[in-house]
Amino acid sequence: GVSYIPGHLPNHIEKDMKYLKEIGCTEVLFALQENHIKTLTGALRFGAKIAKDNGLKPYVVVWGYANTFGGGRMSNILLNDIDMWRIQKDGTLSASACLNNPKLIDKFIEIAEMCRNNGYEGMFIDEPTPQECFCKKCQELFFKNFGKNLMESEGTEEYQIFQKDTVKNYVKMLCKRVKKLDKNQKTITCIMPHDYELFEAVSSIPELDVFGTDPYWLVSKGKMSIKDACNYAKLAKDICKDKNKSSQIWLNCWKIPAGLENEIYTGGKMLAEVGCDSLYTWSFRGGLGTDEESERPGEAWDNVVKLYREISQL
Repeated sequence: GVSYIPGHLPNHIEKDMKYLKEIGCTEVLFALQENHIKTLTGALRFGAKIAKDNGLKPYVVVWGYANTFGGGRMSNILLNDIDMWRIQKDGTLSASACLNNPKLIDKFIEIAEMCRNNGYEGMFIDEPTPQECFCKKCQELFFKNFGKNLMESEGTEEYQIFQKDTVKNYVKMLCKRVKKLDKNQKTITCIMPHDYELFEAVSSIPELDVFGTDPYWLVSKGKMSIKDACNYAKLAKDICKDKNKSSQIWLNCWKIPAGLENEIYTGGKMLAEVGCDSLYTWSFRGGLGTDEESERPGEAWDNVVKLYREISQL
């Protein structure tokens, strides 16, 4: 599969879905943003049917949802409800939603219901990661769990446990609510490699169907090697086997420096050989036209196409 940031016109989506099927894809992850839900609604209304008509299973990631992770940070939800913002220790606001805020769950399920009603077959929870937040809700939860003052506990073992539990509980609540909405909806998440200590806990969530990670070893100034990336893939695969989950590995085709494009193909082959249940790429056409654009997006994407055409025939 491939992550796909869609336009709103169905004829554009139609062309791209035919192309993805042609290069060997069987699934597609529509990266819908909050603006796709209420304003540029074409992808929400037409995307799933077009994908299915072209033989692809369509899923949704709400890209940049409430600014809770790296990409697509342009949240209208946060503009309209400052109560959801994280609060730093000094009391200043941080323009990213607190994972412990119940409104965050409710808003996600509202979107999930719209996606399901328009034919999408599952929801992807993108890169949940430990947060720094000292809002009233976090303080209350910390005192309830540990009997201590959160403001005085930064850096302690209890504080670290609380951060990890926050991520697990956030993913668990989203998965439970999605399954309550429709038990046939697939629940998917991706935990970043540097959060590998969360792999075991998050993959244990009963309502989670697919667990994956994204070892983006080609990101500029990164310190990861392709060997490291394969090791993370193996770790995710082994944990999923133990937990009876489907495993997923992500290949990077965004912000690829010029001259490294062939490593997408060679490294991608190595990742594929690990044998995870699904291989996905972020993102379509090398991030062309986004702030994640590769230096030579055409060359980068050509290596994904070469890989996909090859492994889809195996």
